[in-house]
Amino acid sequence: MKNIKYIYSLILATALVFTSCKDFLDEQPRSNLTPDFFTTTQGIESGLTAAYSGLRYQYGTQSGLSISCVGTDESTKGGDGNEEQINNYGVDLLGAGHFQTPWNRSFPLINTCNGIVDYATGANLALVAEAKFLRAQYYYTLVTTFGGVPLDLGGGKLKFTTSPSTTSVRNTAIEVYEAMVQDLKDAIDGLPQISQIPGRVGKAAAIHYLAKTYLAMACYYDYDYTNEIQNDTLSTASYSNVNPTEAKKYYELALSTAKLLIDNRGSYGVGLLADFADVNETGNEHNIESLFTVEHTSDYTFDESGAGASGGAESGLKENRANFMFTAYYDGPDGDNGLLERTPNVYGRGWRRFVPTKYLLETVFADKVNDTRYYKTFQSLWVCNKSNHVDYEKPAIFMPGVESYGKAQLEVQKVIDLMKTKGSASAKKLIRYSPDYTRNMFPTNLKFMDTNGNGEKPGDSSHRPFIVSKFSETLLIAAEAAFKLGKKAESVEYINELRVRAAKGNVLNTHISGLVNETAAASYMKINEAQLTLDFILDERSRELCNEQLRWFDLVRTNTLIPRLQAGDNKFGTSDDSSYADKAAANVRRYHHLRPIPQGQMDAMTGDNKKTYQNPGY
Repeated sequence: MKNIKYIYSLILATALVFTSCKDFLDEQPRSNLTPDFFTTTQGIESGLTAAYSGLRYQYGTQSGLSISCVGTDESTKGGDGNEEQINNYGVDLLGAGHFQTPWNRSFPLINTCNGIVDYATGANLALVAEAKFLRAQYYYTLVTTFGGVPLDLGGGKLKFTTSPSTTSVRNTAIEVYEAMVQDLKDAIDGLPQISQIPGRVGKAAAIHYLAKTYLAMACYYDYDYTNEIQNDTLSTASYSNVNPTEAKKYYELALSTAKLLIDNRGSYGVGLLADFADVNETGNEHNIESLFTVEHTSDYTFDESGAGASGGAESGLKENRANFMFTAYYDGPDGDNGLLERTPNVYGRGWRRFVPTKYLLETVFADKVNDTRYYKTFQSLWVCNKSNHVDYEKPAIFMPGVESYGKAQLEVQKVIDLMKTKGSASAKKLIRYSPDYTRNMFPTNLKFMDTNGNGEKPGDSSHRPFIVSKFSETLLIAAEAAFKLGKKAESVEYINELRVRAAKGNVLNTHISGLVNETAAASYMKINEAQLTLDFILDERSRELCNEQLRWFDLVRTNTLIPRLQAGDNKFGTSDDSSYADKAAANVRRYHHLRPIPQGQMDAMTGDNKKTYQNPGY
């Protein structure tokens, strides 16, 4: 038995009352909840709103993004911030505070969901389906971050507790997955076919997460972590229970579940948008491709963003800061050349926490002619935004992905030619031509930019909903499962649906309008079975979903974190400094497939329990 008293000190339920879409985010704290609270519709809805609201700690926040993005083949540490610990896999990783977010924030909301499931009756059973989905969602984050976690919080397995307990069992990862599977099956049975309230879950999201859970279980049984790195003394049993029969079973379940959604997309109100650029467009977050979103609000009475926040530092932990984290320091020494000033409502705040790796920009997005996703994902052109400057609204920085194509290049071609042939000092003052990038100045990810400018407070964190899951990922889940089952033709079919879409829409943010024949591009984009590998599927996931809080989990799940970080040739460094990439490649070990249990949890424990509770290697 393992002492997890610390967990129970965190179980203070925060209940929120909602009667409309806006009220869905209006917080009214409650504490000391009793079983009677969950016997009424109001109590259940209050508990559900608390559970939905708690997801804001996980998605779009600095903690959530840091845990999932840096130290991968997609992102490395930027020029500012405290992500070096996580990025480098160093000895100080145990002290990284970001891991407190999933550990400390999930268990109280799981307990709230337990209360709803335990005590709701009659007409409220439809709401129980939401609670079961949310409970599975929280557990998915926990088990994929830390491995096995407790299912018993003091009142019994998946039971509501009203008081702290001093003992509990840390269940195995498979036991947690099995509990999630049952919750998600029940959620599918009870949820509405199509949710009518933005941010609230419908059947499609539950089907997607069930397929995703099956895929995680298949990988658990599939991959052997024994020989990843020399001098690693941890036992295989800590991480793997290789069983080909079980792996095949769960790959088949992942595929059949994903196909349920794919083949019946119309009846569930989901599908692919025609243009990749529209999926992440500001104000269009609740489109048919978005399966589940975490909501935010622009009402400053209840806002949790920056200067407008009503909840102080605690609210700051729930801010959607994705609009800052991937933004280049365009007005800094590596950028402006006197032509740019900080404009949060246009170019964002240049927090530069996460830099795209050279591998992402040059290998994953190598094709910038036929595939429009690079220019629909990254900003590569900045224009002078100083209204009193003689060069106002003229190009100031151009960071092309490919030198011979692009609308942006056509606009500045004369200046670039002058710079390259004559090295004109006057031309260099006008535009910074940089095919490379630094940790401060780099192509900015546009997915999370809030083009509404956040109203009266443009420097605030984003009020946009954060898209957690997409139908495009459902296709990629099906593709991966089919590939692992040897059904390459079927896998190629799912991938090509995304790739043909990626050849279309060369208008907004692509910089290649008019230079590509879409019919020819779509034909070129299709792959065949001979081109299909797991590495290709992982790269395709990046082209569709890069920086969407998935990558670290995907690499761990497929046992590719270490080989991709250790690919050599400073492949994951940047042009000015590859030391972070070098450190990550040198330091990463098999035990890094699990994150450390936060130190606060460990400090609250004594004796033998403390020795066995922490994940191996820490």
